Amino acid sequence: MPTAPVRPEPDRPRKRRVKLVDDIIETLRQDIVTRRLPHGERLPSEKDLSDRFGVSQATIREAIRALETLGLIEVFHGNGSFVRGQGDYALASALQTLLQLESVGIMEVLDVRQLLGRHSVEAAATRATAADLDAVAVAAARFERPNDLKDVDQVVAGILDFQRAVSSASHNPILLSLETFLLALLNEVQLNALSSRGIRFWRARAVEFQPHRVAILAGLRSGEPAQARAAMDRYFEAQQARFEQDASLRGLNLSSPKLVTIVSEMVRQSKE
Repeated sequence: MPTAPVRPEPDRPRKRRVKLVDDIIETLRQDIVTRRLPHGERLPSEKDLSDRFGVSQATIREAIRALETLGLIEVFHGNGSFVRGQGDYALASALQTLLQLESVGIMEVLDVRQLLGRHSVEAAATRATAADLDAVAVAAARFERPNDLKDVDQVVAGILDFQRAVSSASHNPILLSLETFLLALLNEVQLNALSSRGIRFWRARAVEFQPHRVAILAGLRSGEPAQARAAMDRYFEAQQARFEQDASLRGLNLSSPKLVTIVSEMVRQSKE
């Protein structure tokens, strides 16, 4: 009779090690996000953590590497590991992976960014402080003198500053983090796709949208969410039209090799 094939024993030790590492990562992550380990705090030594969790120092090092990748700690070799608590990097890294795994197109990113922007401008209309309104006004005023913007980077930075100022006025930190990432992503992609277009193009684009910025500021100052939302809707309608009309933009997909590199660099810079 033929002999039944011998099935290898399951790799229980390896599975147990993975579970231990995951448990340690989650415990330390909770310590960081609940401020039991505050920003700037030095983590206990590998030996102390090894004693605490009853595992080898090699297992602790594996967990430390994972926390560093998440942007929650920073490792200085010879000096220890310190809590970084960099939530923006962790968020950007997670969103980068999601967008690329799902093969998301730039128009889908624009759609989500606009949904968030409509919510933030309505919230900002009732929550904005005098300082918030001043920040939005300063950012908008930059485009009243477009010739003062000497290069493309200054124009793009001004566009981002205005939108971030509006989102910040909503006083919702999660909303601000999400919008900041999507705004940076949209602008990095545009800069790459339209890299052959010089300062005149970008100044003209900024000036074209200036009436919308003025209207958004007026809506915020009115304290009426509906007025602020209507102004933002008009801004987004114009933005949507620009993307749809430009063949260099509308077909872009974040899983393309070129954009993977661009987004990865953007996320890496958010860690610094």
